[in-house]
Parts: sequence; structure tokens; C-alpha cells
Amino acid sequence: MLSGPPTVAHFLHFNFRNLLTAGIPQAMSGRKTLATAVFMKPLIQYLLLGLSVLAFAEGTASAANSGHMLDNIELIPGEKTSYLTLKGYFEPELFQEISVQPDESGRETLVVIPNAFINNLLIPNREFNQFPAENLIRQIQLEEDIREEAGNQVRFLVNLKISLAQEMEIALEIEKSTPRQLTFSLIPSGRLVSPDTDKAEVTDVLAQPPPEESVLLHPVFAMLAYRQPIRLNVSVLNASRHVGGAQRLAILLERQQRRRIEQRVGMRLEVVNISSVQEQMILPRTKIYYRPNMLKSAITLADIIPGEQTIEPMPLNRGTKPTTDVEIYVGQNFE
Repeated sequence: MLSGPPTVAHFLHFNFRNLLTAGIPQAMSGRKTLATAVFMKPLIQYLLLGLSVLAFAEGTASAANSGHMLDNIELIPGEKTSYLTLKGYFEPELFQEISVQPDESGRETLVVIPNAFINNLLIPNREFNQFPAENLIRQIQLEEDIREEAGNQVRFLVNLKISLAQEMEIALEIEKSTPRQLTFSLIPSGRLVSPDTDKAEVTDVLAQPPPEESVLLHPVFAMLAYRQPIRLNVSVLNASRHVGGAQRLAILLERQQRRRIEQRVGMRLEVVNISSVQEQMILPRTKIYYRPNMLKSAITLADIIPGEQTIEPMPLNRGTKPTTDVEIYVGQNFE
């Protein structure tokens, strides 16, 4: 079962397997040459498609090993502070590169997102002009800027041109952003807002899990949505009564098995947290939680950790830092 959007390899493997299992027995059974020719034609087409997609993948991979994919835009009105959320797949390590550029009038704001793409299947139109609150945003125009620069480098940008109904201050809220959404706050100019007072207004709204899309992506868009991160951030927590279990596992991963892990997952391993859980959270067996697109990394870690483990997707309501990709709860069975 896939943990995230299907990759190009999944797409090609699935279709090649269907063609081979359906066509080869028919061709080898001695039927007429016409049947074999009918089978070979779609096979050649898929081979050409595969070569084209892989060539495209090689070119884009050299430009950006990670980035963002924009799937949808939502506006959450608030009494004092409103929030504009961009849904999709995002890399928290690249949040600092996003810029917000207001004009002098305070009615127009340009948001520039480097290393980003627009999902053309989920966002066929590049203009948004219908929002739940008419006194906040009049229109949002999306622009995908892809250009070739010196040294055969490709530059990917997504620009959001936001037309406001009143003077507003727009800011990126990194703490409220996750790998599945970017969150921007909208505050009317000249109005001071207490963060503690306003936090209660939007906590429940932003905590709602994003809807699961059941759209089969074109293989090129699937490839772009499944971006390979450059670092695997792992948190290790001792959920056993054995003292020092988390420290011993962290040493095993970082010092003894680092090269093996990094070769298998294709990322740099970083243990970002070592701690313990409360007494009531003691586990008899080690449990591994993973974020979307991190199932392969979780399986790799489980293969290296001694004993049996349970692997589960990370719950959306878990208070984990957005930069943590895999959480390992060291159980009683870890020796």
C-alpha cells in the first residue's frame, strides 16, 4: 500500500506488468502474428512514454531535489485575524525562502514561493475570486514561472498575486504551517491583535485534517508531487522501563548504521530529538510513526532495529514538530 501519491515507477511497473501478463501468454501460445503485433504496439508506446518521463525526471531532478506542490487555496475568516491556507505538499526546510511583498497601497501583495509547482489537475483555473468573506480578498491570481538559467539550471517559482478588499498585512505563519499546508495570516492594518486571544479562534479550524484526495495523477505530476527530501529527521523516544533505551537506539542509528541507512533511503540521517515518554505510555513493542511519503524510510529503520516493531502513519492530531519525519517509540522488547 502506498503512503503517498503514486510515483512514476509505480505507474510504469503497474502498466508494464498488466501488458506482460495479459499479452505474453497470448503471443507465446502460437496464435496468429496479428495478435502479437496488437500486443507489441501498446508495449512500445508505454516504453516510449517511460523513457520520456524518465528523461523529464532527470532534468527536473537536477534543478530541485525538493520543493512544493500546490493543490488548493482556502480562506478562513476570523473576527480579528483571518488565515489563507495553501493545501498540497510542502517542504518545511524551504519555508524560509518564501517571500511576501506588499505594495505601497497595502491593497496588493505578491507571495513568491520558490521551488514550487501548481497541480494542474486539481487547479485548472489560475484565478480565485469567490471567497467566504467579501471584505478580505477580492482575487488571487496564480502564476507558474519556469525558466532556464545559466549552467542548464531550471528555476521554478509560483507567484500569488493577491488583490485585497482593504489594507491588510499578510505574513507567513511557519509555526502553523505543515508538510500538507502553508498558512498565512491576514491582519487589517492599524489593528493590534493579541496572539493569545486570537489563537483560540483558529485552533480548531487549522487542526482539522486536510481532505484526502482520491485523484489519480498523471505520472509527471505524480513524480513532482513525490519529491525526495534531502534529510531524514528522526525522533527517538524511550517508551520502555529500560533506562537509556532511546540513547542506545540513537547511537545504533547515527553511529553504527548511519551509512547503511543513508544509502538505502537516499537522504542524510539526523536524530533531532532523544527523550522519554510518561509512565502510562510504556509500550511492550517498539512502534514507528511516519509522515506521508516516508513509509520506505520507516521500513528501512524497522529492518535495522532489533526485535519486532509496529509501523503506523503519524496521526494528524499528534503534536509533533513539522520537521520530524519519523518517530520511534522504543518499546520493552528493545534490548
